[in-house]
Amino acid sequence: MNSSCANLIDPQAIPAGGGRFLDERRVPLALRILFASLYALQGVTVAYFFNYNKAYMKAAGVPEPVAATVETIALSPFLFKFLFGPVSDRYAPFGMGHRLPYIALGLIAQTIGLAGLTFIDPGRSLKGFGAMAFVAVLGLALYDTCCDGMVVDVTPARDRSKIQSLLMTSRFLATTAFTLLFGFVLRFTGTGPGRGDPVIWICAAIGFFPLILVFRAGRTAARPASVEPFNWSALKSLKRPRTIVLLAFGSLYAVVGIGGETNLASFYRRLGLGEELVGALGAIRYFGRAAGAIALPIAWRGLNRGAILMLGIVGLTVSTAAQAWVAGPVFGGIAAFCFGAANGWNDALFGVLAMESSNPAMAASTFSLLMAVTNLSVAGDALFAHGVAAFAGRDSRVYSIAAACTLALVALVPTLSKRPESVKDERSFAAADDDDDGYP
Repeated sequence: MNSSCANLIDPQAIPAGGGRFLDERRVPLALRILFASLYALQGVTVAYFFNYNKAYMKAAGVPEPVAATVETIALSPFLFKFLFGPVSDRYAPFGMGHRLPYIALGLIAQTIGLAGLTFIDPGRSLKGFGAMAFVAVLGLALYDTCCDGMVVDVTPARDRSKIQSLLMTSRFLATTAFTLLFGFVLRFTGTGPGRGDPVIWICAAIGFFPLILVFRAGRTAARPASVEPFNWSALKSLKRPRTIVLLAFGSLYAVVGIGGETNLASFYRRLGLGEELVGALGAIRYFGRAAGAIALPIAWRGLNRGAILMLGIVGLTVSTAAQAWVAGPVFGGIAAFCFGAANGWNDALFGVLAMESSNPAMAASTFSLLMAVTNLSVAGDALFAHGVAAFAGRDSRVYSIAAACTLALVALVPTLSKRPESVKDERSFAAADDDDDGYP
């Protein structure tokens, strides 16, 4: 880069406190880099928690159902992260706008929480270990909420699918790379207290890069009073029938897709696959997620909404059912890629639909409330784990049932295939954008 991030951001043109670009047609490069780095950091953290944290606890003597419950509690900040939205939407401390201070605070909390995990043996103090994990995820939920609010603030309607693709791809590629890296490291060190700590320190250290970008962004303009001022009545937009249908879509696909994914590592281990293969299959899965996210904006311009929704549903159904037939690494790799692609497609799709249904007056609040339903996947994690226990270790039975449940999503397609009024009547952009906004 020839200039700093601060120089790339024009404080007069970027109402980072919550306003929208009225004169700019694209999200500035500096903000795209910041957004991508934050999502990549999420991917690194997810690579650890989804694939290795339960194994870390089990190596310390914690039973798997108990480890799954502890992890569900640790991931619970995602369920109430919407509470950070109104604070970010309304208050702009330290003269850094409505988003950047909270993003910095979240990054610091995540780093402290992750580092704290290495000082506590879960076999001796499970509550302490769980508390540190909770702090780490709390920090992640804070910067995630405020980053998403800023994304909604500054992204024109025509660029929503592209920006969501960038964000999801950054997260999935980071997850892919670090899932492989962590598996490679643990092959030599082993997992558990005193052995698996290097991967946790890597997660903690990477948080400094986006933190530097936040401070280099410097002072940004506060939310202009004339542009979508904070208004509690904005929350009423969540009562729209179409929004309720959207929430139902996000809940079910997340419980099945993401919840099922978090249990795949344990499934692979029960098949007798080593840590290196577990890491490789996880990496293949997240590479598939990146492929699905990249494919969405391409399809967004060539297919109608109904077709895009149906492709996501069919892909999730078939790839979830395919997990029931996994018996080794070859078919496991094929099933992992397809499962990841379906989840990546649906994640990016739901992000676009949530952006267009968010209210600009409370961007972080409404977007986080919509996205919060996808975090019901933490409940899906526990449901899958206890389901496997109930069926005496028959993972195939659980994945077959989950695949059948995804067919209920078809009933939601007619409603979600229609463009919402909030997109047709958007006041923040010129009418010319309606003719070329990237929507089918």
